Amino acid sequence: MKKLIKKLPFLLIILLQTSFLLAIVLEKLNIVPILIFVVAISILVLIAYTKVPTHQDKHLREDFFAVVFVVLGAVLTFYLNVTIQLGPVIAAGTTGTIASFIPELNRKSVLLREVPASAYCGAFVGMSSPSIAGNIVFILFASFVAGLLLVFSKNIFRGFGGKLGTIAFGGVAVAYIIIFLFLS
Repeated sequence: MKKLIKKLPFLLIILLQTSFLLAIVLEKLNIVPILIFVVAISILVLIAYTKVPTHQDKHLREDFFAVVFVVLGAVLTFYLNVTIQLGPVIAAGTTGTIASFIPELNRKSVLLREVPASAYCGAFVGMSSPSIAGNIVFILFASFVAGLLLVFSKNIFRGFGGKLGTIAFGGVAVAYIIIFLFLS
């Protein structure tokens, strides 16, 4: 059971990427070059999954503060994007830039070193379009889910590019599915 729980975030990320690629295939079923490209990408992703190194770090209490930092990054980005109307890219860049300076407040703090990556993951969630997110409650819920995914996937894809965006996408997708299934 413990082994299954360790592999659950990895399986969830694979499921999210597979569903994303499947959605592209279903939407562009009649365009052969796109189908060939998606199949090639799928094969490369499958090969990459067999080569992914895993680490066995324990989850520390500080890791769960990462969930808080993800939520704060998402809320700040959503506020800058929607209320101040900076646009999603500038809002996320502003959040990421601010978060990058937080560890300078105390260089010895393990907790503050968690802020940049976590807040930047939240910034990706906060970039969600208001037509999808609707309001701040959705952003809070989606960023909480993304924060949990970030914490539980800390031992996989370490140092891989795109991990934070994939986790943010996963948080938004899972939150949307939960709301659709249980509140619609």
